[in-house]
Amino acid sequence: MMALAFSGGKDSMACLHLLRDQLDCGIFVDTGYLLPETIHMVNYAASLLPVMHVVKTDRHRQNEEWGIPADIVPVDWTREAELFSGRKALRIQSWVRCHIENVNLPVWGKAKSLGVTHLVYGARKDEEVNSNTQAEQVQDGMTVLCPLAEWTAPQVLAYLETKMEVPEHFYSVHDSSSLDCYDCPAFEATSQNRVAWMKTKYPEAYAAYAVRHHAIYEALEEAVKPTGQERQPRSTSKKESE
Repeated sequence: MMALAFSGGKDSMACLHLLRDQLDCGIFVDTGYLLPETIHMVNYAASLLPVMHVVKTDRHRQNEEWGIPADIVPVDWTREAELFSGRKALRIQSWVRCHIENVNLPVWGKAKSLGVTHLVYGARKDEEVNSNTQAEQVQDGMTVLCPLAEWTAPQVLAYLETKMEVPEHFYSVHDSSSLDCYDCPAFEATSQNRVAWMKTKYPEAYAAYAVRHHAIYEALEEAVKPTGQERQPRSTSKKESE
């Protein structure tokens, strides 16, 4: 049984078209923080697959328990450090924990419960966070396939242009076209185009993002200030204020 781990982005969409005749189902995780474009892509993919399994996760609860996901985590702001330094006004966790608990494990658990033998991901080696991607490997008795492992983003888009009407955001938000959770402040190095696009098109979603992004930077500045030195209020950057 072959399933596609579908994110709503261009890479998993390319995998869908590439392996459409072999796929038995898709698995999509709904964290509750989706933009309309992602929902549209899920509905489109569902129309091409025998079945699309939507797994709902409680990302709000997980973030309340473990904190806002970030690329850089000041230790004293983690849940684990509270035993030593006490509870801060804000908890912060690594994006790795957040993604594993809210996306990876739910996909894997659903695949195992369905009896999936081959699970397809749209990971590419030229993406920094997926640089360890292999075209095929066995994990916990399941074969993981990454048919786009050696592809580039331009190749993915060129392929999709032969299969569908490519949505505009696949081009304008090419580094994070799945759009992820709209208020996620992690993956900052590769999400700048997503943030700028969202600020224009979905100002309320951007506002939710900006609050969490600002909170992360406030915590980082507090974490590195010398002992006994008053922290200067962080001025709002031009990028955030525009």
